[in-house]
Amino acid sequence: MHCDIHYTLHRHRTAELMAVAARLRPRRPALRHRAGWLMVDLGLRLVQSRPAPACSARTA
Repeated sequence: MHCDIHYTLHRHRTAELMAVAARLRPRRPALRHRAGWLMVDLGLRLVQSRPAPACSARTA
């Protein structure tokens, strides 16, 4: 097969596959993904709102 024809067929097939992948891609993040980031956000807020300890532990 001539290399130009092979390249043209490859580009066409790639465009088809990318179109199919774009249609199958989810529009919004999955519930598990969103819940995970919600927990990270909540954890960061809890850490920032915690008061500083009166005295810090000392090691010898």
